[in-house]
Amino acid sequence: MEIIKSLKSLPYLSKVAISTALNKNPNTLRNLISYYKQKGVLISLKRGFYVFREYIEKSDNSLYYPRFVATKMIEPSYISKELILQDYEMLTEAVPNYSIVTTKKTVSIKNEFGNFYYQSIKPELFKGFTKKKYGDMVWYEATKAKALFDYFYFNLNKFSRLEARRLDSLRFNFEQLKKKDWQEFKKYLRLAPAKMAEIYYAIK
Repeated sequence: MEIIKSLKSLPYLSKVAISTALNKNPNTLRNLISYYKQKGVLISLKRGFYVFREYIEKSDNSLYYPRFVATKMIEPSYISKELILQDYEMLTEAVPNYSIVTTKKTVSIKNEFGNFYYQSIKPELFKGFTKKKYGDMVWYEATKAKALFDYFYFNLNKFSRLEARRLDSLRFNFEQLKKKDWQEFKKYLRLAPAKMAEIYYAIK
């Protein structure tokens, strides 16, 4: 069916979109979706949202899809913290989960592509991310400085006292941060709790 073919080319689609395209009554649509899921043709991302496996297997989409879908399942949002720090070689240990920052409520989602943890941040600090693109997929990732800032910001309760040995135990490669990165980190401090400034000067 031509309509199904067009749906298979989409990186992300809702139950409403499927219903509109196929013009099926609720019961028929529910059965159709269940059938496709059982066949492994349709992948459930979260309640009411799906992607056809054919799209994932096309080209190199599977390499970037988890990052794309991370910022689509909850919008607005951007990937941050450990995964981005690993990308910039600031962390050497493997990161199994996705940490995402959003202005929406804190929530976690698990699907075939991994575990996605969303943490809520105040609108004034929802910044410091860049647009990424691969094919028709667009997503957002924190800058190096913002990823580090977010890591400490969301873990303030762990740093009641920040000592040199405590910093060493984190195994961060702070040498990867250049002058411009520290300048960026510092500009977020005026919007954050005073403890963040203490962390900044302790690292520096």
